[in-house]
Amino acid sequence: MKRYLRLLTSFLLAGYMSMPMVCAQEDLPYQVPSVPTSPQAEAFKRYGDVAVNPGTGVPDISIPLFEINHHGYRLPLALRYSPSPVSPGYNYDVFGRGWALSVSSCISRSIEGMPDERTDFELDTERLDVSYSVSPNIPDNLNLKYDLFTAVLPDGSSFEFVIMKNYQGKIQYVISDSRKVKISYTSTTHNITAFKVIDEQGIEYDFAGADTSFSGTGAAITPYGTAYVSWQLTSIRLPHSQEPITFSYGKTIKADFGRSQQEYVARFHHSYRNSEKFDLRTYTLARQYAYQMKLLTAITYGDTSILIDYTDSENTATYNYADCIRILDGDTLVREINFTQHQSGLHSSVLGSGLKCSTLDSVTLTGSDGNTSEVYGCEYAGASFSFSGTDHWGYLNTNSRQTGVANLNLFMGFDVSQGFGGSFVKDVAKDANDVSPLDKVKLTNAPFNFRAPANATSHCLLKRLIYPTGGYTEFTFENHEFLSQTDASGNYIADRKRRVKATAAGFRIREIADYTAEGICSGRRIYCYGPTQYESMGMEGIGYYTHTGTGEPTIDPNIENYMSFEASRNVPMYIPYMVKGLDPRGKHDSFDNVFTIDNDNYASQWEYYCTFCAFNFRRLLDGRQSVVYPEVTVYYMKETGANVDCSPAHCDGKTVYKYDIYEPGPQDTLFFEYPQYFGQLLYYVPQPFRYNLLKEQLDYRSSGQEYRLVRSEKRNWFYSGTSVTGYDYCNPYGTTQYIPANTFLRSLFTTTRKNLGYATLNYKEVKTYDDLGSSFQESESYGYAYGNVLSSKIRTAGSLRREWTWIRPKATSSETTDTIIQKMLDKNMLSPILEEECSNNCGYRYDYEEFSVDDGSKLLLPFRIYETSGGSDYLHTEILSYTSNGNPLETVAKNGLHTVYLWSYGDRYLIGEIKNATLSDVETAVSSVLGMSVNDLSKMSAPDITKLKSLRNHSALSDTQVSVFTYKPLVGVTSVTDPSGKTIYYDYDPLGRLKESYYYEGNTKCSLQEYEYHYANQ
Repeated sequence: MKRYLRLLTSFLLAGYMSMPMVCAQEDLPYQVPSVPTSPQAEAFKRYGDVAVNPGTGVPDISIPLFEINHHGYRLPLALRYSPSPVSPGYNYDVFGRGWALSVSSCISRSIEGMPDERTDFELDTERLDVSYSVSPNIPDNLNLKYDLFTAVLPDGSSFEFVIMKNYQGKIQYVISDSRKVKISYTSTTHNITAFKVIDEQGIEYDFAGADTSFSGTGAAITPYGTAYVSWQLTSIRLPHSQEPITFSYGKTIKADFGRSQQEYVARFHHSYRNSEKFDLRTYTLARQYAYQMKLLTAITYGDTSILIDYTDSENTATYNYADCIRILDGDTLVREINFTQHQSGLHSSVLGSGLKCSTLDSVTLTGSDGNTSEVYGCEYAGASFSFSGTDHWGYLNTNSRQTGVANLNLFMGFDVSQGFGGSFVKDVAKDANDVSPLDKVKLTNAPFNFRAPANATSHCLLKRLIYPTGGYTEFTFENHEFLSQTDASGNYIADRKRRVKATAAGFRIREIADYTAEGICSGRRIYCYGPTQYESMGMEGIGYYTHTGTGEPTIDPNIENYMSFEASRNVPMYIPYMVKGLDPRGKHDSFDNVFTIDNDNYASQWEYYCTFCAFNFRRLLDGRQSVVYPEVTVYYMKETGANVDCSPAHCDGKTVYKYDIYEPGPQDTLFFEYPQYFGQLLYYVPQPFRYNLLKEQLDYRSSGQEYRLVRSEKRNWFYSGTSVTGYDYCNPYGTTQYIPANTFLRSLFTTTRKNLGYATLNYKEVKTYDDLGSSFQESESYGYAYGNVLSSKIRTAGSLRREWTWIRPKATSSETTDTIIQKMLDKNMLSPILEEECSNNCGYRYDYEEFSVDDGSKLLLPFRIYETSGGSDYLHTEILSYTSNGNPLETVAKNGLHTVYLWSYGDRYLIGEIKNATLSDVETAVSSVLGMSVNDLSKMSAPDITKLKSLRNHSALSDTQVSVFTYKPLVGVTSVTDPSGKTIYYDYDPLGRLKESYYYEGNTKCSLQEYEYHYANQ
């Protein structure tokens, strides 16, 4: 029975940025306004993918709290930690900074231009087909880019999508990762109010509008303050159950003031018409950081309630913090989880005073008796949050002298020192590497890189997680590192091979060490990034066990990536070459000053503007992680000393992970999302599906003198995608004076695209090696069907070869689709396996049927399960009926034996298995003994145990085998009575941990197993 239930259950489950810039000047370059999603939604996105890849440098740190199990649909409830730096405007810390609840799920977006619903999900391209002479101003209310939505489902999966209208005027969804989810929305003329997502298993997720950007005092620069930037999960409905899981949001965090961050801007202008003109202007631009966000207060399903209490009882507060989580079965408390936090001021000269940040100190899991408990403790690298600036990437740092744009040097076609006294832009002396004859200037008067990121201590990252046993894990985080084309003095490095190491925002794990309660180290891992120094430099005897430590920046904070420009077509040289100190061909060679004006012979007219600001860099960053790594090595250490190296003498072994992050660029091999020009606009083509693709893994064992390869794994990936086109302002004529007469507005914009793609694993090869160097090879190749679901696998091991194929629901093009299959497709049930076959001619086939259940609904569930052997199908099991939540009631085995399954506790738990009986026989017995029907029994919150056990004595069940099970809801089985009448009992402590199993011989208690739990706090 257990094997069958596992088979049936597994089958049922398997089948189922840049904000608008404002300043007082009117001649700033036109920029499309955008509203990024809320901090809460960003936090949810960080926890979207449950599996943490070593290539991100971020470990999976979590505190398990509970598991939601709703008719086979399981959701782990846990606190998960992300070592992220503090960003301006951050106030989503209800569980403590960096911690979030694992079931948090939402749909979020960044608004580009304006909310897409306000133009009925169409771009305003027809408004570009007017003459510039008729409409000489760039309209500021155009929607020329689609909003990008990100969905994070509670199962940990995530995907992006865009909503647009096709040529027939119908709404269509472009979805990343080749997901075949069904999406629908409801909206008003000004706002999307709700979403429904049906995944490939037919599970429905409902989302309701939640977070908006703040609209109020101090928030004058926030457009579309009432438009939702996120929608939070409100319910989950399973295809085999009529009972939903519901999520309630009874509290709101609302900023009390619209805070903004200012950044310096330097704008250079140089022109020649009848005479040469030039000027430099400096401004400040602002970005809004204030939101109002809803907080999760309850999760309910069946008789279970998970209630989240907050320290502030008011429904709306500027700050709020989770105080405890109570888990109840009906009115019975099963577990209480208390959070101890302390709040401190977040001191920042960037955003002013009055900000707060919360730190999680401990989590106490208390049992049903209100006394027994487990305690998790947290310790951090720093004790206070004090910042005075921002780094390149927009996170808070500790450098106070933020005067100017950044410590970056550039070359300009005129003498900047003429008439610009008092500006933070200063002339700087040239060095031996400079070949440009143009004027060299620096964008700050600070003598150091004030954009450097702060360290783990400043951001108070988690240092130690203490377990209830008294043991603990220590974490050492460090800043990301990369190779930059900007040196310490701010000079641009033209030769990529001469790039220098630099520190980036964000953190990667350096070391994880586990300790017992006695303080004895039981395991230590050191993470090293990039290739070894020997592999990088190729010098014999140097750097065998030390690493470069560097990865590739998604965007390098150099002078070109800080710049936006507009230039007329006949400007003397290409502006990006000019500012980088290159010659007119883009080479690092000397040249004559092409901006020297000879009034007798100089007939050309030209003009250019160059604008430098950190917001330009962050527009290119676009919310991506700062660094990606081509290679990460994990060393498994024998010793714990701080000065112990990673040589074989000190390690048990190592694992090397290599990632597919490069592709050929215009002139060199580059990171696959390298910046490129679309007209005069610097941008990149997003390809998020290509992140964290492991291409090779090498496992080594240490002999004490050397590392010996014991296993290698190589992977081959295929990726593709669909591009979504948008339009960005990019005046190819330079400034407005050079726009030709009767030019259409369309010519002032360039097309850019987003790639919503997918990656699939095509091939995997594994070799294992013995001590003599001989190897054994295994390989697997994969095929995919509609929706990129696995349809075939071929496995070879030495001379052996085996192939598996899987068939799932799909429409038939050549003939009429089967009625049941069509109903499955209508419900988006694409994942259930209908046929499974192996090359040895064995497998399974599953027939579905539409079952009417007692509440009147109809459920699509397995009807017959066949075994395949020798090319023929043999009936294995037939399921005759189900409960209203998809639990089997009556089955017939291949030998004709009928088995009836009884359910109760709100149709959650199996309470009886009766072999050699029909459902009619059992209905008679249940009606006689318990005074109710089988369906009514399933809905009871708890059955009468005495009567249940007496079922075996009823005459209708005289020739049957009856097994009975009882439970403590949300904890576990409390007794199992086999057909002979022997009962084994299970006792639990108040925390739901198994304490003892036993049985009785007469009145004598006979213990089978006993369990004791020793914790540091007990």
